[in-house]
Amino acid sequence: MLAGRTREIEKLNKLAQSPKSEFLAVYGRRRVGKTFLIREYFDNRFDF
Repeated sequence: MLAGRTREIEKLNKLAQSPKSEFLAVYGRRRVGKTFLIREYFDNRFDF
């Protein structure tokens, strides 16, 4: 699935399992796969 993204996936898992609302800002250099990471993790099931 997402090779080399274990820390990021662990963080997303922790936030997804939280019983309260959470906010996550994803930032970084251009062209490193930020949007791809979110789309793959949530399987395109998210809203902005």
